[in-house]
Amino acid sequence: MTGRATILLIIILSGSGRVFAQNDYTIAPVDFNSRAKELGVAFFRNGLVFCSDRRTDFLTTYTDYNQEPLTNLYFSEQKKNGGFSNPSLLAKELTTFMYEGPACFSADNRAIYFTRSMDISTRNKNKARTDTTLGIFTARSVNNRWGGTASLNFNSNAYNSAYPCISEDGNTLFFCSDMPGGKGGYDIYSCSQRGGNWSKPVNLGPNINTAKNEVFPYLMNNGKLYFASRGLKDGDDLDIYYTWQDNGEWQKPVRLPVPFNSNFDDYGVIFNPTSDTAYFVSNRMGNADIFAVYSTLPAFSNCPEQKENDYCFVFYESNSGDVDTASFDYEWNLGDGTKINAIEAEHCFARPGTYHVELNIIDKITKDVMVSQASYDFTVEKIEQPYIAVSDTVTAGAEATLTGRESYLKNTTIQNYYWDFGDGSRFHGSDARHTWNKTGTYSVVLGVTGKDNSNAETSNCISRKIVVVNRRN
Repeated sequence: MTGRATILLIIILSGSGRVFAQNDYTIAPVDFNSRAKELGVAFFRNGLVFCSDRRTDFLTTYTDYNQEPLTNLYFSEQKKNGGFSNPSLLAKELTTFMYEGPACFSADNRAIYFTRSMDISTRNKNKARTDTTLGIFTARSVNNRWGGTASLNFNSNAYNSAYPCISEDGNTLFFCSDMPGGKGGYDIYSCSQRGGNWSKPVNLGPNINTAKNEVFPYLMNNGKLYFASRGLKDGDDLDIYYTWQDNGEWQKPVRLPVPFNSNFDDYGVIFNPTSDTAYFVSNRMGNADIFAVYSTLPAFSNCPEQKENDYCFVFYESNSGDVDTASFDYEWNLGDGTKINAIEAEHCFARPGTYHVELNIIDKITKDVMVSQASYDFTVEKIEQPYIAVSDTVTAGAEATLTGRESYLKNTTIQNYYWDFGDGSRFHGSDARHTWNKTGTYSVVLGVTGKDNSNAETSNCISRKIVVVNRRN
């Protein structure tokens, strides 16, 4: 989120749980949280997949070396009222007696990438086991069953690889690892798919990775990479950040505001395509739970394309009569210091306003006004519309300034300005600053609300195309 508004967090006690609210968001724990841990949330079909150490059955619960319950992957379908169904195992064929999750899915939901313990052959029934390293596995869905489970080629028993995130085109995988050569703890790496295998992992570098853990990467379609870090600020709690690439380099991360971050561990954020709903994990209520964040900003649709104000007009006086043009001139005095000798005058005013316009017949020799043919006040107005003031072309990775203060709506007092930048980012305020991280053409929408002269509420919107180009070297 790119807004610079001051954000106030208010805690409200509501119903069965606490609901947090602030200027542009509301936040609440999802209804399928339990006394166990819920984490690693991902979108899947018409619901959410997450991993949890809740009991899978009443009789058998597997634990790790420290007697901690192991995690499995669960699915909860979203209902029409916005709530969620009672979670069930995502798939028995993906469930073992070792760690499963977190996971992510391909854009078509047919491929899964998930974290799993590397060695699942050393089962010591109903007893604690020595922990094995973690790796990333993949499987494909055929006839609603997951099969062909395979370990990715960069996995190793010598180090952990976990927390996968796949790009929309399926060609880039982000994940976290404590492999040798990193900055310390878990670092974020990326690799590309080549001929069915994955390329050698590349560390995202010192702008992202620290001596502490960086975990839970999540790539948005707008090019922003979200993740959580313990090492980018003072203190040891996990906070959520985002970064983007500029000229192939990952930029200095930006910390998300309240309500996403708190004084507790916050991590694993994901956003829906319109960025009006997000989910993430936090222990701010004493347990690792999943929270839903909803934007309170109104959405605008069917917004017309913005028209440009040129303030250009043609002046012609039909009752001018016949004049001896050998001795006399027609002269338009357009009220802004401009005079045009012609019976028909085309003129562009510099700005809106009321101008006193005159058409005079001038003696060519004496320059005296012989006849005042026309004299009236002429009002130049902006086109009645919300108005987005910004350059038509901006540079990817560079901050652009936008304003809606030039909006003009007759008999309306504008009270609120709402921006949709066309890349999943939104903002509330008359002036905005925004960075597009990927080249392309974006449709920016400005919606305004207010009241007319009768105190009735009004709502209007406009859209404008912005072209984002590569930075020139």
